[in-house]
Amino acid sequence: MLCSLLVWLLTQATQPLEKSSYFAFVDRDFIFTVEVVRPGVPLLNFVSMTDQDVSLAARNVRLTVDNRRESARLLVVETGDVKQPMSVPSMPIHPRSSFGVRLEGDFGNARQLYGATIRLGGEELKLEPMTNIDFENLVLKINRLNLGSPDFSDDMRVLNLVKMGERSARR
Repeated sequence: MLCSLLVWLLTQATQPLEKSSYFAFVDRDFIFTVEVVRPGVPLLNFVSMTDQDVSLAARNVRLTVDNRRESARLLVVETGDVKQPMSVPSMPIHPRSSFGVRLEGDFGNARQLYGATIRLGGEELKLEPMTNIDFENLVLKINRLNLGSPDFSDDMRVLNLVKMGERSARR
């Protein structure tokens, strides 16, 4: 019995996820995560390791919910007053910075997503689905990044941050 349970767990761990509440993209320039924290409520967090501003438009954040792709309508920034969040259609991603926003859109009561993509400039970033444990481990590593570092590749090596997701030319 124990042996068959172990075999089942190992096969589940090696199978790609079809859907998830957690997604991430990691490369030398950016880290993006999407996490569904409550049904229909996704959070987007990012880290920029670049030396230039990039604009992030809400409509360029697309989540696959059930059988449809939904673009975010607004990026919701929490302010000091919980009852007064600020909603914006786009925002700058500043060099060597990190930030998080809530995505507002027609996401229904989705607890899990089938995919997440972000368009930045002429590129599309496809985030990779993750398990809860892998996501939590990634977040712990991201929180240890030094945004003042002269060489992020060294930080990524020390923290064992590996490339995740796909970057392609925008179609």
